Amino acid sequence: MKNIIEINNLSKYFILHTQGGVNIPVLEAVSLAASGGECVAIVGSSGAGKSTLLKCLYANYRAQAGSVRVRHRDGWVDMARAHPREILDVRRHTMGYVSQFLRAIPRVPAIDIVMAPLLATGTEPDKARVMAQALFERLNIAPRLWHLPPATFSGGEQQRINIARAFAPQPAVLLLDEPTAALDEANRNAVVELVREALRRGALLVGIFHDHAVRSAVATRIFQLRPAGVPL
Repeated sequence: MKNIIEINNLSKYFILHTQGGVNIPVLEAVSLAASGGECVAIVGSSGAGKSTLLKCLYANYRAQAGSVRVRHRDGWVDMARAHPREILDVRRHTMGYVSQFLRAIPRVPAIDIVMAPLLATGTEPDKARVMAQALFERLNIAPRLWHLPPATFSGGEQQRINIARAFAPQPAVLLLDEPTAALDEANRNAVVELVREALRRGALLVGIFHDHAVRSAVATRIFQLRPAGVPL
């Protein structure tokens, strides 16, 4: 299959302005190409930049060097250099992201949070609601919670809302940052099955899975990430 993402010589560092401009390198000359139907598991020691790499892919962080190309619509978008409008369009139509934490919006019901990306891509409200409810059922979100804001939900419940929101529009690319970290066995298994379904439909998944059983169940290949400055 054709590549969906192409990362070339990506470098990212942080400048600590409150510490006299100290430069902290995190990623150095990272390259990765991946296609649909793959689940690439990023592994590496603590501080190797695993979450930073996902955030560069999603353009939450901007890299200082290199490119992060994502196949989008009829061409490519370099997330390291793209205009904010292009980035938003990629996020709306091509790429989903499951972070470790849900940004719970006060007074917004859980079902509205999951329906939002579906509505943004033109799904009819009734269909979007049915799709959101189906995901809630698969992820064991109790019906009594569907119409409540998730700000007071448990960590595991919030994580499942986060997962449902990312998977609902069935994007071509899914970025997963420890998606099962706060989940029990039954819900981990539910997420594993969602990942497998996404792979069967040809999506590309790039993720961090500290749970070895989950990684073994979903990863099609391993990408070893080394801390900046450590030789290969």
